[in-house]
Amino acid sequence: MVVTTPASVAATHERPRRRRRASWPLVCILLVALTVRLVALRHGLPHAYNADEELHYVPQATRAADGDWYSGYFENPSGFTYLVALVYRVVFAGQDVTLLLVDDPTAVLVVARLVAALLGTAAVAAVYAAGRAYAGHRVGLCAAAFLGLAYLPVFYSHQALNDVPTLLPTAVALAACLRYLDGGRRRDLLLAGAAVGLAAGIKYLAAPMALVVAAAVLIRVRREDGRISHALLPLAAAGLVCIGALLLLNPFLAVEFDKFLANFTGQSAQAATAKLGQTGSAWLGYPASLLWGFGVLPTALAVAGAVLGWRADRGRALLLVLFPLVLLVTMSVQGRYFGRWMLPAYPALAVLAGYGAVRSADLLNARLLNRRVLTARLLTGRLRGAPAALAAVMVVGLAQPATDVLRSDVVLSRTDTREAALVWMRREIPAGQRLVLEPAFPGSYRRSLRDAGLALASVPRPFQEYELRLRPSLVDGYRSDGYCWVVVSGHQHDRGLAAGLADAAAYYAHLRAESDLVFRATPFADDSSTDFSYDFSFNYYPPAHRRPGPVVEIYRLRDCADA
Repeated sequence: MVVTTPASVAATHERPRRRRRASWPLVCILLVALTVRLVALRHGLPHAYNADEELHYVPQATRAADGDWYSGYFENPSGFTYLVALVYRVVFAGQDVTLLLVDDPTAVLVVARLVAALLGTAAVAAVYAAGRAYAGHRVGLCAAAFLGLAYLPVFYSHQALNDVPTLLPTAVALAACLRYLDGGRRRDLLLAGAAVGLAAGIKYLAAPMALVVAAAVLIRVRREDGRISHALLPLAAAGLVCIGALLLLNPFLAVEFDKFLANFTGQSAQAATAKLGQTGSAWLGYPASLLWGFGVLPTALAVAGAVLGWRADRGRALLLVLFPLVLLVTMSVQGRYFGRWMLPAYPALAVLAGYGAVRSADLLNARLLNRRVLTARLLTGRLRGAPAALAAVMVVGLAQPATDVLRSDVVLSRTDTREAALVWMRREIPAGQRLVLEPAFPGSYRRSLRDAGLALASVPRPFQEYELRLRPSLVDGYRSDGYCWVVVSGHQHDRGLAAGLADAAAYYAHLRAESDLVFRATPFADDSSTDFSYDFSFNYYPPAHRRPGPVVEIYRLRDCADA
């Protein structure tokens, strides 16, 4: 009996006119993907409320744009930083970009975010190419739609971070591996190796994609003559190109390898320990994150696509499932976890979901027609499912992600709770007053308060240990030192309580007992709330969110003498 394989579907020839008409759905998908990534791109500005965006990527990109390419920082690769720096050199030609970040942070941050959004949209096109290489045009379109409207890739396209930019070279590597497995062309193998190097040069988590390249070579050799020795030369060539691309984006890695190794191992050691207030297991957290970050039905279709693809052609299916599984296991053994750390696996998951959607539509169409001859043709790959069946599957499959993405764009378009608090403080607190501001607020926020004439209490470093140092006696110390205003962020307050810190709970209780609550801004509807989460508290996924930011409360200590 002849069985449909992804390769047989991909090999189906299309007429040129049909191909030209078929390009329009892809254009529409890309336009939608770009639109949802551009909406609310200016959220939070002029302040960068994401600590990584504020501290790691944008400032280093501005220094590189001004000529200081060596940062001495290897905890994150420099690929995205250098790309943004090159764009800065064009957009802000002749200007001191580092100084501009202080004088006009909105302009600098918008450009960096725009780079991330454009790369995120380009990744959608690359996923289409990977899906088409795997099982044809329809699978490519469905895969592009799933990635284009997945919640996490869209949300993090709004911030100047390296998570979403990594998706583009990862998807290119996947497409090149699939093409190499089919045709054995050297250029596809070299492209795959280079793309993996670029991906790892943007985010280290993409490095295990090298296993997919190796698997493509080994499977190809096994199918040709079975001599493993014949794989050595292709593997060496791909490896050299991969290392070259990595060093292209991270040239100082080779110059100071010892420092890189120290930074990298230090970062790994931090990931091995759970963050304060983080609960649950990464083994459950990452699969659960797919249900909202990628979507419930898209995840189910990806699982179905993996099963059906494995039954049809194990070698080709292995190229899709290998990296997600390796990344899942690698990250699950760590103590801390964030949903966005699984983002490099999303291109492969999108292709699997696209394949699952197409096969489901074909089977649904065959069942509805209930004709033996049509079913036989379906099994031989000569029958394409009715467009209506595939459209129905995609509408149902994309309903949740599309709704979540649209809701997120609306939330991000509204005033951040921290901005509302800032406006109130600048208007209502007289100049010269002293206040305590928790370290959850960015440096530009603190500068804005100082510019308004307010004196801020010094918070000792490291800020990660702020909740561990809280004691009720601190409140009395504020009063004696003339710090009569205390600003509390839900991000600090909630993680301390989630960690079960008795002293932190006593501190906040004593603060409430000794103060008057003079201002409160909440991101939730009807003053509801959600449990603290290192995902949901920062990406505002729960429907209870109506605006970005944490709950912000401002207290005025009683019997406190103003400075």
